[in-house]
Amino acid sequence: MITIEHLEVQFDVAGDDDEAVFARYFARYIEQWSRAEQQQKALKERLRNDQRLGDDGSYA
Repeated sequence: MITIEHLEVQFDVAGDDDEAVFARYFARYIEQWSRAEQQQKALKERLRNDQRLGDDGSYA
């Protein structure tokens, strides 16, 4: 697990509000990160369930 302690982002955008630009980029990439995290959790759960199948010879 990676923990970000300090993050500084600077934008130099002409004609656009810096906060609006940051918000658009942040929303886009945080959504991608969130989807990847959810997929990873779902995969781990499926693998955990698969490991339980047949441990004692049954498929309960």
